[in-house]
Amino acid sequence: MLVNYIVGERTGEIFGQSRYQKAIYAHLKDKVEFNVIDYGGLKFPLLSLAPKHLVYPRITRKKLQEGIVHIASHEQAHVLDAIGSENSIVTVFDIFTVYMLGKNMRKEYGRLNYLLHKLDVPIWARALAKAEKIITISEFTKKEVVRDLKYPSERVEATHLGVDLKAYRPLHDFQKPNCFQGKTILYSGTEDFRKNVPSLIKAFYKLKKKLPDVKMVKVGKAGCRLGRKKLLKLITKLGLNKDVTFVEYVPEDELPLFYNSADLFVFPSIYEGFGLPPLEAMACGLPVITSNASSLPEVVGDAGIMKHPHDIDGFADAMYEVLTNDGLREDMIKKGLKRAKSFSWEKTAMKTLRIYEEISRAR
Repeated sequence: MLVNYIVGERTGEIFGQSRYQKAIYAHLKDKVEFNVIDYGGLKFPLLSLAPKHLVYPRITRKKLQEGIVHIASHEQAHVLDAIGSENSIVTVFDIFTVYMLGKNMRKEYGRLNYLLHKLDVPIWARALAKAEKIITISEFTKKEVVRDLKYPSERVEATHLGVDLKAYRPLHDFQKPNCFQGKTILYSGTEDFRKNVPSLIKAFYKLKKKLPDVKMVKVGKAGCRLGRKKLLKLITKLGLNKDVTFVEYVPEDELPLFYNSADLFVFPSIYEGFGLPPLEAMACGLPVITSNASSLPEVVGDAGIMKHPHDIDGFADAMYEVLTNDGLREDMIKKGLKRAKSFSWEKTAMKTLRIYEEISRAR
């Protein structure tokens, strides 16, 4: 069986999409023949979508071989217009940009960024409807695809993401990075509006009134310059400059060290297609507090504490309880480790292989 494996721009290890794409390839390369079609050296200027929509589809068409097609990111679904939809599968990570346009979030994302999405989203969303099968990374995203994009439910398969338990695990006898001093709360991710980091900062501010020595480490690139600017302004306003440490980029193989160095992981996101960071934290034996929004309850289950994303007092109280109640903390660690074991890239890959076989048999 040959699979034309079409991947997108986000192939760097900082992207969850990249982890998915690499995991599928690694676990299935001995079972199927992959014809990987990536962007290579093709770069797209920020102010122009033309190369993405005109150049890349032509490159894809030239490299296409006889077999099934797996477009491993919904953002590249537009190539179906150039190559046809026969024997095609598209993985949808989330449809937040559709949500963003519907909510008219110009202020949150800036006019230029909003305009680029307004031009881009209708193209891939329309092309996505041509796919023979859609894979989503959560039941939440499946429901959104069916409801908002009007795609037939029977042609959508939800396959959860996974975690590498050999890499993400409790560590012993290791040296903590210098940014971890005393009790420390960890957040991993961007400062994109939907990540809701300002609510975390406000909850952290309330927590410090009870636990003055607690610190916070924020790992990951800004992702949104407007979000970083607003966040720094809030931190200064609340007098937390010496209490919040920003660590820009951490290589994937070093992330487990950061999870193991913290005392608590907090992830108040408003919208996630899946939510890898809470899963990775649980796999490392770190208690998790997250929001009860979007797909996050699917990931965390009963292993973590969930609050409404804007319940600042609720987050503050939950953080205090976990940091001061050893019994609760140990119980959350045990449940988190057990929960993490139910998610594996092997399971994700095998479900994907079954979809490949289904499409192949129907040819």
